[in-house]
Amino acid sequence: MSAVDPAAGGGAAALRLGFARVDVTPPLAIPYLSYYPRQTAFEGVHDRLYARALAVEGAAAPGQAPVRAAVVALDSLGISRHVLGPDGDYVETVRREVERRSGVPAGNVLLAASHAHSTPQTTDIAALAGDCPEAPAWLEGLAGQIADAVATAWGARRPATLRGATGLCHGVAWNRRILTRDGRLVRLAQRPPDDQVVKEPRDDRVPLLLATGAAAAADAPGGAAAWRGALMGFTCHPTTVQVQPLVSADYPGVACALVERELGAEACLFLQGACGNVGPVRATTDFQDVDVYGRALGGEALRVLSLLEARDAPAMSPALAVGRETVRVARRPLPDGAALAAQAAALEAEIGAAPDATARAAAIGRFRRVAESLRLSRLGAGPVAIEVQALRLGDALLVACEGELFVEYGNRIKDASPAAVTFVAAYANGYEGYIPTPAAWDEGGYEVSVGPWTRVWRDAGEDVGAAAVALARRVWDEGAPPA
Repeated sequence: MSAVDPAAGGGAAALRLGFARVDVTPPLAIPYLSYYPRQTAFEGVHDRLYARALAVEGAAAPGQAPVRAAVVALDSLGISRHVLGPDGDYVETVRREVERRSGVPAGNVLLAASHAHSTPQTTDIAALAGDCPEAPAWLEGLAGQIADAVATAWGARRPATLRGATGLCHGVAWNRRILTRDGRLVRLAQRPPDDQVVKEPRDDRVPLLLATGAAAAADAPGGAAAWRGALMGFTCHPTTVQVQPLVSADYPGVACALVERELGAEACLFLQGACGNVGPVRATTDFQDVDVYGRALGGEALRVLSLLEARDAPAMSPALAVGRETVRVARRPLPDGAALAAQAAALEAEIGAAPDATARAAAIGRFRRVAESLRLSRLGAGPVAIEVQALRLGDALLVACEGELFVEYGNRIKDASPAAVTFVAAYANGYEGYIPTPAAWDEGGYEVSVGPWTRVWRDAGEDVGAAAVALARRVWDEGAPPA
């Protein structure tokens, strides 16, 4: 499937933008992603979760209706299309509800997740609906909350000026698959000395967009902005806290709240980059590091966004275009589901009959390995469908993919982009697990092990990355303002 919807205006034409923020903190009964049995209910709330929305309307081309689009940034592990089972498509359900409430076409809605690991388990890595009776009603309500955020943003849209730039935030992220000179793959351990590192790709860039609206001269003397909204991107797993019983948006929540508070922004949307193999420098630690990373990222965003309000900061063009297509890639070879089911049943019996804690822990370890492979075998057969989407917003590009792209692909998309500012939004419009590079397959490690977190085969990322680059360029060209 492919569709491109262009709109651009020249001269005095302007984009009309609106921003909104809706609290989507779940009830404690909704589980987080844990280790065994992969579903554990929350015990409390450390910080609130939000759906932040941007709605935009472009100037109409001659003989065409104005183009409408929306971006939703959700504090979420990820939104699987099949979170309620194989027969539904939750992403399209949300999109249709957005269209019903706001008028923004479903195909022009970008639904991005931060991938924070202390949020509800809304991927299909585990069977949420079967294990949590409250889940279907909660997910229906969440769809309504997301649609409310977009509808509120749509109702708040006003003529806006867009400006953008890219900052840098060093010291927060590292590659969690460091290759050393002696051939070791160092994962989630102390970083080797620089002279031993052969490969450690990262992306410390912080793409940023600032939307401002003018006020009457009496209300804002000197041309000060009457209102602001922002978009921020970064590339790092929000696993600073995880597998713990408190709801948290992790470092992106701290960074967005800092920008909103200090800049007076109506909302600051966070788009997670291609962080499949990139995580926080101290791995999983505590809420102190959540604050440290969030302040570091939010502080860099504040610096760049503030300077974008300088008198000589150029405004972007009022271009708007949206496109999406589905790429079908090879699925990895699947294990024998029937044999795994028999092994899992035997191991569950062994867990129940374990004579002591040591024996039970050993049986649980064996069960987990079998259960994860069994879950993979039940996620379907045949090619894996992965949506890529591109949105031209002024002179910026937002390129979205529904998998856990490795950072090499994110860097490739940004390096090939014609835009002044480029965001890569992984974990968007669905969840299809890790999308590693061929080299990562050959190296081995967790991300390519047999489990529901990796559904695609060795070279699938090459096809997804190429499709994303091609779509981004096409959307950029078709959304260009007329000469």
